Amino acid sequence: MAEQVDDGALAHLNPAQREAALTEARHNLILAGAGTGKTTTIVARIRHLIRNGTPPDRILAITFTRRAAAEIRSRVQGDAATASSTQGVAAMTFHGWAMREVRGAPDVFGYEGWSVLDQEDQQQVMRGVLGRGKRVEGLKAAQIVDVLSFAHNTRRTLADAIRVKFPDDAIDAKAIGAAVRAYEQRKQERRYLTYDDILRVFAARLADDAVAEWVGSHYDEILIDEMQDTNPLQWQIIDPLVPHTRFYCVGDDAQSIYGFRGADFASIHSFRDRVPGARVLKLEDNYRSTQEILDLSNWLLEQSPLGYDKKLRAVRGRGAKPELHSFETPADEAGFIAAEMLRARRDELPWATHLVLVRTNYSGRAIEARLVEYDIPYVFFGGVKLLESAHVRDVLSALRVVANPDDEVAWMRLLTLVPRVGDVTAARAFDSFLAARSGGASAREARASALAGMPAWLAAGLDAIEEAAKRVDDAVGRAAAMLQPVLAHKYRNENWEARARDLVHVERLAASRRSILEFLEEYILSPVFTSEMEPESQQDHVIVSTVHSAKGLERDWAFVAGASAGSYPSARSLGDLDEVEEERRVLYVALTRARDRLVVTRTVSHTPVRAWMGSAGMDVLEDAYFLNTLPERLVEEVPHVVARPSRPAPPPGLSAPAEVDLSIDLGDLE
Repeated sequence: MAEQVDDGALAHLNPAQREAALTEARHNLILAGAGTGKTTTIVARIRHLIRNGTPPDRILAITFTRRAAAEIRSRVQGDAATASSTQGVAAMTFHGWAMREVRGAPDVFGYEGWSVLDQEDQQQVMRGVLGRGKRVEGLKAAQIVDVLSFAHNTRRTLADAIRVKFPDDAIDAKAIGAAVRAYEQRKQERRYLTYDDILRVFAARLADDAVAEWVGSHYDEILIDEMQDTNPLQWQIIDPLVPHTRFYCVGDDAQSIYGFRGADFASIHSFRDRVPGARVLKLEDNYRSTQEILDLSNWLLEQSPLGYDKKLRAVRGRGAKPELHSFETPADEAGFIAAEMLRARRDELPWATHLVLVRTNYSGRAIEARLVEYDIPYVFFGGVKLLESAHVRDVLSALRVVANPDDEVAWMRLLTLVPRVGDVTAARAFDSFLAARSGGASAREARASALAGMPAWLAAGLDAIEEAAKRVDDAVGRAAAMLQPVLAHKYRNENWEARARDLVHVERLAASRRSILEFLEEYILSPVFTSEMEPESQQDHVIVSTVHSAKGLERDWAFVAGASAGSYPSARSLGDLDEVEEERRVLYVALTRARDRLVVTRTVSHTPVRAWMGSAGMDVLEDAYFLNTLPERLVEEVPHVVARPSRPAPPPGLSAPAEVDLSIDLGDLE
């Protein structure tokens, strides 16, 4: 029976998008260039499946961010007329999907009641390990956690991961191994899972074909967005499911920029080999930018030896040439960007016209300082994750103690909030709790025993949270109420009123969750950012973002700051073709964020880099610089030389004294 095609619903698609939405191949890879409407195509595909009889709850869309998942769900449901028929479509991250499967079938996967640690908690556990005699000279806890995560996601041995992450450092690999073993043992004792563990548990069970067949039977089609960002651990989940369901994967090899996290750029090029019979389609019509912006972006890819085999075409037609502004210092560069925004504001353009893209949080500091100085409202994209804010973590520690009584990290955070309770007293109370538990006491009885010397409000408050555990928003409210006096004092000089409003947002987020652990896991694995909690009236602001956080962002004006030799490519990537080419893709992502005006800025003095690299090293950087051979026809180049006042020379005869007397007259104290 032929599939039904609703021409009205597909009328807004171009021919390539339409072909991609209607494909009848079992497995598909859609290579979608920047701005070519990949989300539009994914949504059209899902609606097409539903129109042809696929139940919505048998369709799964996998994305890499909560924001992208929410956008797909919203657009699939569309208006009120279609919302009911599409209600069951699930869109979530890889981690969210793995956790849903693991939590939904503890008889198959195990790990019932275990807690998920976020990155800060993982580092806290590792710091505890290092403090108990597993010291690793020259490395911090965060670096050891990072290399362990890299090993898991790339499916390397720890020794191989250490060699990749620290190629030039004299690192004691055996000491790292001992610390990791102790860390894994501590996680086991406290019933902790990390982000990576969730995927590893899911992948390990899918190696059993009976489990893979059962999981695959849940879905008629799995759609994966941003396919170029998948890593070997995620492929360990995909591979066993290929025979048991259909895959519809959308990605752009030219936007693969997460190699440092383990993303495997080559996997998208070998998709046909890994997924037999897969069909590959391309989307090249760009709806975001003008042709001049795309000409520069296409040129950048054409210089690569990798052969991306795509050329974006602007549906919108022609516009202004991209601009390339050169400055003497980062301060001059930042001043120009801020001044351009102020000029646009005088022309009645909203602040939200502007996007500023930087390489790292640190490299954006000069720009942030100017925005603050000129009172320009901005949000650093990504910014602070709501559930990672200190005051929110304080409240959640109370919920975590109830949900997983063995959670030592949560116990220590909660107890040290109590006035006059320090680490030693808190550790003693936790040890008392463990002793009571090992003696046969229930969690509630052991908790009461451990808190016998603490203020009565703490034990009573935890009991109240436990009683409300099935009404998660109520549990959050009770935890916030219990800790309100303590937190109001702790944050009295740190904008407590705004922090208190955050706790109301957290309570609202918890309203539809079935358990405390489910709530914590969802927003640890798919975080909400504090900027997302702002009312619409405060949404008119400039966005400053690292390029790695800019996927999905676009603005009328985009400033690509710091596009200097030594940054594109980074000096640290030279000598490794894969890393250099990933750096090229980072710049490509940045260039393709602009709709109407693209402004690339750079400094030419290179003073900090020159001090590090030396003159010979700078010559190498200049030769490798991506914009070194940029054709004049592609950009409007504007050099900026700021006239600086000269200081008059001191008159003859002045010389510095041998020493200035810096002592102080003690007066009556002598």
